Amino acid sequence: MTPEEQRIAIAEACGWKNADHPDVMNLKQKWTMQKEWCMDPNGVLRFNHHRPDYLNDLNAMHEAENTVIKQQRLWYQYCLKLNGRSFDESIGCTAAQRAEAFLRTIGKWEEAKP
Repeated sequence: MTPEEQRIAIAEACGWKNADHPDVMNLKQKWTMQKEWCMDPNGVLRFNHHRPDYLNDLNAMHEAENTVIKQQRLWYQYCLKLNGRSFDESIGCTAAQRAEAFLRTIGKWEEAKP
C-alpha cells in the first residue's frame, strides 16, 4: 500500500467518508473540485488533506488505536511485534509501524504490488 492508501484506509476505519460516499456527494452537489472533499467523523466537510496524518503523527495513531476493539488487541500487539519490536518495546514503535499494524489488525492491509 502506498502511504496515501494507508492514510485513507485508516481514516475510513475511524469514520471519515470519501468523496464518493453518498453522504458527502449529497452535500457537495454542483461544487467545483468535488473529488477534493471528504467528511470527518462529525459530519463536517473537509478537504482531503485535512485527514489526519496517521503515518507521521503518533497522536493521530493513538486516536485510531482507540477504535481497535477488545477482541483485536492481542492481534494488534502481535502485528506490532512483526515490525521488529517485542511486546515490551511496542511503546517505541513509530506512527508508520503502528499504522501498518492497525491496518493488518482490521484486515485492510494490502501488500505492495510489484
